[in-house]
Amino acid sequence: MLWASNKMTFDAKKIAKAAWDGLFFISGKDDDASDAWKFRRRLIYGSYRVSVFMIVFGAIGFFILPELQELAIVLVQSATALLTIIVSAYVAGAIVDDKLNKKDMEP
Repeated sequence: MLWASNKMTFDAKKIAKAAWDGLFFISGKDDDASDAWKFRRRLIYGSYRVSVFMIVFGAIGFFILPELQELAIVLVQSATALLTIIVSAYVAGAIVDDKLNKKDMEP
């Protein structure tokens, strides 16, 4: 009878969005809805979290599974390269965006 008094409604869009964001470790809250970099920033943070997870998982695998040390080393190297690419793309994108949208900036 407890369920009879409580009406449970499910919003399929909210559940699907939360599952999608959780899959890529993307945080769900953004303060400014008019921010042009909102989605890009969420992707950058999500990719960053995946890369850190790869590094931690590779480091654990390096010490726990000695027979897979070469694989763990490649995993850590790949995650480090991914982090480098993420930071480079974020900085380059910000520079290009500033150049294209400069307003009242001195040269």
